[in-house]
Amino acid sequence: MKKMLRNLPGMLMALGWRLQAGLAFAVLLPVLAAFLSDTWIGQAEEDNVGIVATHQRILAFQDLQSLLLEAESAQRGFLVNGDLQYQMAYDQTVPKIRQLSGQLVDRYAEVQPNSPPRDARKVQQLSVEIGEKLAEMDIGVSYARSGDLERGRELVNTNRGFELAASISRHIDELLANEHRILGEERAARQRVVLYVRLAVAAAWILVLILNLGLLLMFASLLAQKSRQARDMAQRHAVLDARIHEKTSALTALSMDYQMGVERERAKLARELHDELGSILTATKMDISWVQREIKDQYPNIFEKLKRTLRNLDQGIQFKRRVVQELHPSLLSTFGLIASIRSLAEDAAQRSNWQMELALPDDETKIDETLSLIIYRIVQESLSNAAKYANASKVGISLMVDDEHMKLEIEDNGVGCNLDNLPGDTHGLQGIRHRATAIGGKLEFRSEPGKGLYTRVLLPRTFVKEKQHPKVLS
Repeated sequence: MKKMLRNLPGMLMALGWRLQAGLAFAVLLPVLAAFLSDTWIGQAEEDNVGIVATHQRILAFQDLQSLLLEAESAQRGFLVNGDLQYQMAYDQTVPKIRQLSGQLVDRYAEVQPNSPPRDARKVQQLSVEIGEKLAEMDIGVSYARSGDLERGRELVNTNRGFELAASISRHIDELLANEHRILGEERAARQRVVLYVRLAVAAAWILVLILNLGLLLMFASLLAQKSRQARDMAQRHAVLDARIHEKTSALTALSMDYQMGVERERAKLARELHDELGSILTATKMDISWVQREIKDQYPNIFEKLKRTLRNLDQGIQFKRRVVQELHPSLLSTFGLIASIRSLAEDAAQRSNWQMELALPDDETKIDETLSLIIYRIVQESLSNAAKYANASKVGISLMVDDEHMKLEIEDNGVGCNLDNLPGDTHGLQGIRHRATAIGGKLEFRSEPGKGLYTRVLLPRTFVKEKQHPKVLS
C-alpha cells in the first residue's frame, strides 16, 4: 500500500494532463454539487414554510366563509320561527367568527418584508366589515330575543345588510384568489429547487461513476486487495446497521414518550375539569335549587325558567363527565382494560344504536398499564371513526391475549372506503397507526366501498422497560 502511494504521483503523470484534469474536475464537481444541493435544500425548506403558511391562510378564509354562512342561517332561522336552537347556534358561531377574523388580521400583520405581496389593509377592511355585519346581526337577534321578531326581520332585509354581505364575500374571494396564486407560485418555486437538487445529485453520481471507472483502469494491478476492501466495507455496513438500529430504537422510545406525555397532560386536564368545573357546576345547581324553593309559590314563571336551567345544568354536568372520561379513562386504573373496553363499547353502541359483538378475555387478565392505555385509545378512536363516518349498524370487537402478543380486531358493516385514495385529513387512522407502530406493533386495515372497515392490530406483550414510561393513569 505504501509503495502504491509513493508511485501514485508518477502514475498520474504518466496518464497525461487531460485525464488528470478530468479526474480533478470529477472530484471537485461533486463537492460543488453537494454545496449547491445543501443551499437549495435550505431554500426548499423555506419554501415549504411559506407554502404551509399560505395554505393555513386559505383554510382560515374558507372557515371564515363557512362560519359567516352558519351565523346568517342561524340568525334568519331564529328570526323566522324563534326557535332557541337557532339562537344557540348563532351564539356559538359569532365568537368563532370574531376570533378567526382577529387571527387573520394578526397573520397579515406578521408577513415578512421579503414574502409575496399581501394586502394587509384589505384584510383590516374585511375585519371592519365583518364587525359591522356582526353588529347588525346582533341587533336583529336582540330584537328577536326580546320578542320583537318583526322588527328583527325588517332590520335583516335592509340594503345595508345585503351590501355588507356582498362586500365581505367579494373581499374574501379576492384574498382567496391572491393566496391561491401565491400558493401556486410557491409550489412552482419549490419544484424548481427540487429539480435543481436532482440534477446536481445526478451529475455528481455520473461523475463519481466516471471517477470510479478511471480509478479501476488506473489500479487494475491492485485487484488482489479487493477482498480486504470488501471486508472493510462489510464492517462499515455493520456499524451503519447498528447505528440505524440504535436511532430507530431511540425514535421509537421518543414517540412512546410523546404519547405518554400527551396522556399525562390529558389526565391533568381531566382532573382540573373534574375538580374545578365540577365543583362550580354543582354549587350553581345547589344555588338555583335553593332559589327555586324560595320563589316556587310567588313566581311560578320564574320557577319554570329555573327548572329548565337546572335541566341545562344537568346536561352540562353529564357533558363534563363524558369529556373527562374521554380525556382520562379512569376505568382503566380502577377496573382494568377488559372492563373499560366493555364499558366503552356498550356506551358507543347505545349512542349510535349499534348491534355490538364483543369477544374479550376474562376481566382478571393482567395487562401492562401503558399497553392497556394504547389499546384503549385504539378502540376509542376506531369507535369514534365508526360513529362519525361508517354509518354502520353492527360493530364487532375481539381481543386475544397470549404470553407474547395481543391481537385486537375491530370490524364494522358500514360504508367502507378506498384505502388507496384516502383524503389527507384522515387523522383517526393515522393516530391508530402511530400508536401501534410506536411500540413495535403491526397494523392492518382492510376496506372496500360498501363493505365496512376491518382493523387488526398485533402488539407485543413486552416492548420497553417499565421505568422509561412513568404511570399516567393515577
